[in-house]
Amino acid sequence: MFSISDSSKHKVLTKRQSTVYNYLVSYVEKQKIAPTYEEITQDCELGSITNAYRIVRDLISKKLVHKMGKKSQSRQAYPILDKKYIKSGD
Repeated sequence: MFSISDSSKHKVLTKRQSTVYNYLVSYVEKQKIAPTYEEITQDCELGSITNAYRIVRDLISKKLVHKMGKKSQSRQAYPILDKKYIKSGD
């Protein structure tokens, strides 16, 4: 595990959470829409949609992701775009 922190809060992300968060950020920046859970599962190699849902739910609880739109839409999870939490490509 590694941590993401700022001066007032300490957030700890697992490797998978970090992978999904960075995927969400890059996907939304490129596509201007959130990915589906199926796309998250496939592109992050999570094995099942349940794993993708659980990780996104954990990111929501850490206030790094929020849901937008109707519950019936499959594209709801949007990252909070804060550069201090985004892993650079360097």
